[in-house]
Order: sequence, then C-alpha cells, then structure tokens
Amino acid sequence: MNNLIKLNDVSLKKYNSLRLQAQAAYLYLPLNAEGLVEILKATQDKKQILLGRGSNVLLLKEYYDESNVFIVTTQMDDLKIEQGEIVAEAGVNLSALAWFSIEQSIDGYAFAEDIPGTIGGALVMNAGQYEYTIGQYVNWMDVFDKSTQSVSRIHPTPDFFQYRHSKLTSDQVVLRAGLKNVGGDDLENLEKILTYKRERYRKQPRNYPNAGSVFKRPSKNGVTYFVWKLLEEVGLRGYRVGDAEISFKHPGFIVNCGHATIADVTELIKICQSKVKEHFDLDLELEWKTLD
Repeated sequence: MNNLIKLNDVSLKKYNSLRLQAQAAYLYLPLNAEGLVEILKATQDKKQILLGRGSNVLLLKEYYDESNVFIVTTQMDDLKIEQGEIVAEAGVNLSALAWFSIEQSIDGYAFAEDIPGTIGGALVMNAGQYEYTIGQYVNWMDVFDKSTQSVSRIHPTPDFFQYRHSKLTSDQVVLRAGLKNVGGDDLENLEKILTYKRERYRKQPRNYPNAGSVFKRPSKNGVTYFVWKLLEEVGLRGYRVGDAEISFKHPGFIVNCGHATIADVTELIKICQSKVKEHFDLDLELEWKTLD
C-alpha cells in the first residue's frame, strides 16, 4: 500500500490559511501514521515543517529550497471508536471531531467545532476556547521521536498541558491520540455547537483569510489583558499595510484583504508590538508559529 504522496515545486498558498504566496521545493502528504513515520525517517537530513490545515502559522520566506520539507497531514483523517475511546489520527480536523462526537453521543468536544486546525497541531499548542482545551480530553498520544527515530506512547501527566502550551518537544511528532469517551446527549451537544459557532461568527472575521488569533494574551503584575482591547486603544482597528489588515471586526486578527504579502503581515505584526509596548509597556508574543 502506498502510504504517502510526494509533490515537487509546489505553491503553498492553499496550504496556509492566510493564503500567503510562497513556493516549496518539496511537499509530502502522508496518508496514514505509517506514511508520516516513513517521511520523517526518509527526510531526517532536511528541515521538516509540519502543517495541518495551515492555521496558526506564518510563512516567512517566499521560497523554501531543497533543504526544507513540508509535510501536510490533512489526509491522515482516520477517526473511530476503539476499545471504548476515540482514536484520532493527527490530521483529523477539529470540526470533524466535534461532529463525530455528536453522532456518537459523546460529550465534551462541541468547543472544538469552529477551531481551524487538526488534532496534531491542537495537541502541540493545547488549542481551545472558552474554558475548554483539547488537553483536558487526552488519554494518550503516539509520537514519533526524531532524536531516537522511534515511536512511543505518552500518557500525559496533569501538568502536561498548560495555557496554549504542551510539553511536547520540537523532536516529537504526534501520530495519533486516544481521547476520552464520555456519554452525552447528542441534541444538547448540537445546541452547544450552534451557540459557539454563532458567537464566533458574530465576533470574528469570516470574509477574509486569516490564521486565527495573532497574539497570546499578555500578563503583567497578575493582570491578563485582552489583545483586541489593547490594539483598539492604540488606534489599530482596521489599520492596513498593503493588503494585510488588523481586522476591523475583531482587532485580535490579521486578515488578508486580497493580495497581502509576507512582508505586509510581518510589518503589521511589528507595528502592533511596538505600539502596545510604547503605550502599555506590555510585550505581545505571537500565538502563531513562524516558519523561517
């Protein structure tokens, strides 16, 4: 069985949710966990860049040469109930997980329906919204360790997942995860999904491509600040550099209004950080992962 697809000289525009144009010499699509391991072993002499749906990432180069390998995991989408728990491959879409949980009358995953990412990426950064995060529901993870070139199973300790962070290292690549199966009411969970989705549609930009929240919430002297309020107060709502814009609808997002470039977005990030530092003495840390 063929476990992977390899592409050469590929535009990355459709593989990053900001829809920024860049070119990659090599791109792989693993079709299952075995294919991902095969790719990771075969390309260990190159810089390996894993993408799920390309959300929460910022490309920093217009061309990634042969020393780089992009790995897009979205074809790794096996999702099932096995031995009483949910087993999901790393490329499973979080929205698919939420709808699967409704179909199976499983409680707890409604929060994930409108988060634009995959299980693998969500586990690395402990993605979530409201009072829920994916880390709350993890029984185990199978990971490939690039330093030992081996697969192992992690059973996370209570402190393994923290706010927008996990103890997964840069050498550990998630292959699949076992998630909690807690009985629930499918109609009640459906109502939760619709409520969450309605709120996010009301508050967040949907008319232009974006990569999710740009910055983590900063803290100072025990006080945590909302990024959108800080950017509002320094007058950056709707501010543009080229076709990159601080969203008028929600200043916590940067959107691509048409043909934004990597340079447009990076300049806009610097302006946000500079203005907030100048006015509030707060450091804005990127929530996005940068790919250089």
